[in-house]
Amino acid sequence: MSVEGNNLSRRNFIQYTAAAVVPLVGFQLIGCGSSSLLAHSPSDSSEGTPVSWSTRIVSDQEPGDPLIVSGTIYSPDGRTPLEGITLYVYQTDATGRYSTSGGDNRNTRIHGQMKTNTQGRYEFRTIRPASYPGTKNPAHIHAYVSGPGYPEYWIDEYHFDDDPLVTNEMRQRTAILTGTFSPIIKTAKGSDGILRATRDIKIERCTNNCTGR
Repeated sequence: MSVEGNNLSRRNFIQYTAAAVVPLVGFQLIGCGSSSLLAHSPSDSSEGTPVSWSTRIVSDQEPGDPLIVSGTIYSPDGRTPLEGITLYVYQTDATGRYSTSGGDNRNTRIHGQMKTNTQGRYEFRTIRPASYPGTKNPAHIHAYVSGPGYPEYWIDEYHFDDDPLVTNEMRQRTAILTGTFSPIIKTAKGSDGILRATRDIKIERCTNNCTGR
């Protein structure tokens, strides 16, 4: 198993709508065994339309702190960049809410997908999300990956290193994910006022209990 799998099971994924906010429980390391949750994943592109390695998932008028997240997706060896891997992300807005209906947060207003380039690179521009209103859940960005030979599966949520709601227990659970592979990302604000962060991903090759798209 890769660092993204790590044999720690997915915990109580609880969806909620803008009208009823119910938190996700805890922090999780997630492996490809959860891919069956994504059998009908959304898509931002029409059939045959290329998906870029870089995307903007909010407008310049979106309330909140502008954020650019970038990184490289590697093969299971952790060294070889992978081209053509799809990364799908979705999140709350600056008030901690999903703007969606029907209970499918993956199709919330702030979402998007990328496909890694020849260097395995991805990048998305968004705003820093907020914690769910009235909860102690850390702010986070949900994500999952898929690609040729790699059935779709959840990866660890993007959390923020300076978030006081990220507990020591959460940090300990991801202690093996060092440097830019950590899902607890460090942000730095540039002279342009934009927060930037890096997260690299070591993809997991699923060998059992996997359901692709």
